Amino acid sequence: MVQKDIKPEDGILVVRNLTKRYGEKVVLDSISMAIEESKTTVIIGPSGCGKTVFLKHLIVLERPNEGEVYYRGKRIDNLSERELVPIRRKFGFCFQMGALFDSLTVYENIIFPLRQHYKITDWKAVDELVKQKLALVGMDGYQHYFPANLSGGQRKRIAIARAIVLNPEIILYDEPTTGLDPITADVINELILKLQRELKVTSVVVTHDMKSVYKIANRIVMLYKGRIIADGDAKHIQTHPNEIVQQFIQGKVGNAELEALRLSGTKFPTQFQPEDFQNR
Repeated sequence: MVQKDIKPEDGILVVRNLTKRYGEKVVLDSISMAIEESKTTVIIGPSGCGKTVFLKHLIVLERPNEGEVYYRGKRIDNLSERELVPIRRKFGFCFQMGALFDSLTVYENIIFPLRQHYKITDWKAVDELVKQKLALVGMDGYQHYFPANLSGGQRKRIAIARAIVLNPEIILYDEPTTGLDPITADVINELILKLQRELKVTSVVVTHDMKSVYKIANRIVMLYKGRIIADGDAKHIQTHPNEIVQQFIQGKVGNAELEALRLSGTKFPTQFQPEDFQNR
């Protein structure tokens, strides 16, 4: 897919010719993209195509081998960790499994970013802030629970509350509905929509969940082998002529994979039993 020349000021986040290699393996191959402010951009693609690596580059948790990353027109991938601190305050990051600290209460998890960046002097104001953020995700009253006492969906909601505690302009979500039942996953989808609507945040979401994609996305970008192969709204993606895009969004195995699975000679004449491996 031919990518137009993108300028640093074309979006709140911009990547230009972004390339990432691990040894000989090219994970991101000269990607250029401008992410529009106050919209939800969803990144899809098969496992190993570079989605999460791309997400980490937006907040400079990873640095490119080549190319640049811009936030509001300012290049950030070449900044020092110290210089990145005020930039990262503008971001909230929801990790795939929530990444809550098991030894901390919900309250302590949520204020963790606050304590990292600020010296807290007004604890009454902090209490109110935590209550407000928990109320936004429908979890007020859970301040003194530990993550182990919460369901998977509740932990995801707490992780979102922590991600918004610093009032970020941008929220990055890595597989926010993974491991959740369909109803709980839809609660997370509704939360993503609510935060965009009420807080006017810019959202970038990595997911495999096509039902979620169609519900939350203003724009869908598909990566394949480190490159962008499709980019547009839901209608554009659903009618895209690329066979790889259609196989992915429909969840259909390709002919090559089917042939490999159907190969004859995979049943061995000798069948082992569990007792064959027991100590004698």
